[in-house]
Amino acid sequence: MKKAFLTLFTITIALFTTTNVFAQANPYAGTWEHQNGNQKFILSIWVDSNNIMLGHYKMITVDRNGQQTETVYNSKKEVGNSGIDWPYTVYFGDMSNGYSQSFGGPIIDNTVNNQRGFIEEQFIFTPNSPLGSTAQWEVKKMQGVREPNEPDFNIPNNILLTKVSNSIDLN
Repeated sequence: MKKAFLTLFTITIALFTTTNVFAQANPYAGTWEHQNGNQKFILSIWVDSNNIMLGHYKMITVDRNGQQTETVYNSKKEVGNSGIDWPYTVYFGDMSNGYSQSFGGPIIDNTVNNQRGFIEEQFIFTPNSPLGSTAQWEVKKMQGVREPNEPDFNIPNNILLTKVSNSIDLN
C-alpha cells in the first residue's frame, strides 16, 4: 500500500512538473487584456496537445472597481444551433518550431449579425519584446470575395494588450 502511494505520488509530481515546465516554455499562453473606459477586451490563449496555439476572446463591461457587470460578447459560444461550441476562434498556428517575433492568422468574428453568423478576418499579434508582457493587436479584413452588406468586425483593432495571467477562463 505504501509503495503504491509512493508510486502514485511520484507520477503526480512528475506530471505537475512537466505541465509547469510546458507552461513556462510558452510565454504567450494565458490571459491578455485591454481596457478602454468601462469596456475590457480579453484574449485567452492556450496551446493544445498538438502544440497548436489557439484562442478565444470576449468583451465585457466593468464597474469602477474593475468587477465584471456584463458580457458584451464571447466567442466561446454555440456554433449556430448545433449544440457544439466553437473550439477556438483565433488560430496562431503550430508552435513546434518555437515562437516568432510576430504571429498572424485567421480570426473568426462570431459576434456579428449576418447570414453565416460569422466573418473571418486576419489578426497580427506582435509582442513588444521577446517574452514581454505587452503585445500589439491588429485585425484586418481578409482580401477576397465578401458577402453583400457584410458587417464590420466587432473585435477591437490596433490596441495594446497586457498579459495579466498565465491561466485562462473561457466563461
